[in-house]
Amino acid sequence: MAVTPEQLYEQTLVIRSQIGDEAAFNELLTRHGPRLLLFTQRMMQSSPAQVADVTQEIWVAIFRALPRLQDASKFRPWAFRIARDRIYREYRRRKLPVLSLDEAMLDELPAADEGATATDREQLHDCLNSISLEHREVLVLRFFEELSYEEIARVTGATVGTVRSRIHYGKQALKKTWKEKTV
Repeated sequence: MAVTPEQLYEQTLVIRSQIGDEAAFNELLTRHGPRLLLFTQRMMQSSPAQVADVTQEIWVAIFRALPRLQDASKFRPWAFRIARDRIYREYRRRKLPVLSLDEAMLDELPAADEGATATDREQLHDCLNSISLEHREVLVLRFFEELSYEEIARVTGATVGTVRSRIHYGKQALKKTWKEKTV
């Protein structure tokens, strides 16, 4: 598979960050910070202050672990794995309840369809609330973050087959919930 100039530039940023280039790390933060923040919001569904704290902890963990990343092309799924681990740690540490996505910042989520209305997006997020966390996680990573099955497997620590299964059953659960809520 050919590497695009954009991918090559990102790999260069990772390598430069690994050797201590703060400007390169700041650019990685600028490029990936908003996506990791949104992922944290979707998964934690806590107050904005708690989400900001956890996101900051995620970036500190990324900074500290970056020298150990062996393949610069794997930065994005590796960063999401660190984010996922920190989020689950917060669930365990704070004994956080699983809140509905309605309590997250829905207006900052990207629209799946440009023709979709705000009501459609709210209904979609309401439906996402009613499916299991593991199904929601893979659907968010696949369709909002646009990660490949292999990248999702690296993030979740599951096999590609398990990821495919979770996406399949997650879509079925989402479809069933959608029909129930929109009828």
